[in-house]
Amino acid sequence: MTSTPVIRTIKVLELFAQSDKPETLATISRKCGIPMATASRIVGTLESEGYLHRSRDKMYYRNFSLQKKMNLSEGYLSCLEQVLEDVSELSEQSSEAIFIENSQLHWLSKKESKNVAFRLKAYPGFKRPLYELDSPSRLSLAAMGWDKVREQFDVNAFFETGMEREKVSKASLKARLQNTCLTDVVYDVEGNIRGIRRFSKAIFDRHGQFVHLLCIAEAAISKHDIQSHIESNKKIINEAAAKLTAFLHRE
Repeated sequence: MTSTPVIRTIKVLELFAQSDKPETLATISRKCGIPMATASRIVGTLESEGYLHRSRDKMYYRNFSLQKKMNLSEGYLSCLEQVLEDVSELSEQSSEAIFIENSQLHWLSKKESKNVAFRLKAYPGFKRPLYELDSPSRLSLAAMGWDKVREQFDVNAFFETGMEREKVSKASLKARLQNTCLTDVVYDVEGNIRGIRRFSKAIFDRHGQFVHLLCIAEAAISKHDIQSHIESNKKIINEAAAKLTAFLHRE
């Protein structure tokens, strides 16, 4: 259920957040598609609270920053929550949705099977650098592309996943990222520095833009038939990813 007054206020905030260009009351009303009287009340409140500044020529300037972390609909987020529940139940492990924010991995959501034998440190809102090259990092960096990686990161600071933290050369990093298939389930057999291994799948929208990762996280303990276990997790993630992708492509 949505609130019309709140939606109208959000529209005004988003208008100003898009640029530093000042606006008049008339342009705010026109661009946001709201009556002048309503725009006046919203702008007056924002001004009195210090979010907007009005100049002598009656131009309004913003005094705030606003950024939506992920441009995902309520319908998709609801679908994602159900998919994560299904993945955790089928795998009997933890399932996660992870996106990139400010050059870090950012956990959007996590579900745990009731049968899981351990609790992950990562939780919704948890952030982690990408320098340890476990599967979420490799796939995220590969989706970003080498040029962006080179611009945004110290390419001599990456290291192998695991306890040894073995350094990865710039040449090796570039080759590994460029050889990572963005449509595959990327996984580690060995655990990361915290003893966790992940199976990761990239989700893309209908325009081919990277949206987030879908992951299964589990303790990196030995398995009697590791190859069968890997194939089972890959199947679970691929089927779940297909549901998410289909939803995104319908929107």
